Amino acid sequence: MAGSSKNNNSPISDINVTPLVDIMLVLVIILMVTAEFTRYKTVPVQLPKVNAAALKNEPHRLTVTLKKAGQVYVQDKATKDLNEVHDLVKAAKETYPDLAVIVRSEGENPYSKVLQVLEKIREAGASKVGLAVDAKKTN
Repeated sequence: MAGSSKNNNSPISDINVTPLVDIMLVLVIILMVTAEFTRYKTVPVQLPKVNAAALKNEPHRLTVTLKKAGQVYVQDKATKDLNEVHDLVKAAKETYPDLAVIVRSEGENPYSKVLQVLEKIREAGASKVGLAVDAKKTN
């Protein structure tokens, strides 16, 4: 060859790193794009900016527990009947306007009993009601 001064029989002493850099840049771009998708599991929206310190106040929680034998407890205190549950929830709602009620029921309770308790809670004015569950791992 006219422009080549190297001997064809000598070993290659340098490595061309341009293809390696190209591959690494592509991998970095793919990593950045997939990291952005896995960051949000919902539809991306532009949320308004607010004072986050003012929003950190969690609601007061009240626990209502239903046992298998039919006993109902409010904050670990036994109640006589569902009307007492209504009265206790209503009093707590007046004290804490942002009251959240957590209903805990043993698995063998009839569905109608849980619905009766939920109805009394709703009648007392509590709108934030959650059902507590125990996470069960499946293999």
